[in-house]
Amino acid sequence: MAKLFKAEAAFANFPTLKGKTHPSISHYQIEKFNLQSIPYKIIELKNSKREPNLSIQELDAIFIVTQFPIGSLTHFLKRNAIFKWILKAKIPSILVTEQTNTDCEYKNIIVPIDYKKESKEKMIWASYFGRFNNAIIHLIAPNEKSEAYHRTIKATLLFTKKMFEQFKFEYKIVKTECKSRNINRKAIQFSKNLNSDLIVLMSNRNPGWIASWSGPSQLKSILKKEDNPILFINPLKDYYLPCN
Repeated sequence: MAKLFKAEAAFANFPTLKGKTHPSISHYQIEKFNLQSIPYKIIELKNSKREPNLSIQELDAIFIVTQFPIGSLTHFLKRNAIFKWILKAKIPSILVTEQTNTDCEYKNIIVPIDYKKESKEKMIWASYFGRFNNAIIHLIAPNEKSEAYHRTIKATLLFTKKMFEQFKFEYKIVKTECKSRNINRKAIQFSKNLNSDLIVLMSNRNPGWIASWSGPSQLKSILKKEDNPILFINPLKDYYLPCN
């Protein structure tokens, strides 16, 4: 990912609860897998309510990348503090698990669309992979009978078409018969058929305390079962967007 965006990588442990410590990250551990000599630094995150956005702003970060051990996603109400950070971050998070393919090239991107206006934010982030990585973007569209929902979906597709064609990369629109509420599941089905290596999902505007405490249930279910990394976006107005 750092190579794709010509960026530096910053490595850090998640801040611990009081009285607990994590093993420190060593340069040896990083160099062992840094076969392409990507520039990096090791940082210390603050145990502060201002995180992660304090460090995001200081580093001018593009993405948060975090890996979930499968065991951390099994219990419904088991606390997983990283979700609280992910759900308030002003940049997207790339979420992977132990079963994620480490050779992912981010060339086939799946973007489910729904009737919410915030879907446009997913298109903006997906476009960076088309622009900088020559990826194919697959837009998975629902079929809504409501005229209001239909208008919003149509407006999102028109917005996307204008933006994508401006940058001249390949994209495809896949029309389905499912409703918006099931579009994420439908997108996952298509991801297997298309050999995709990234799915773009969005959080709810008001996720609630359970999601912040232990993680959104649908997201955890996807992480447990699927191999694809997830680009997880919060619907915010004041995103830190990468430069052109």
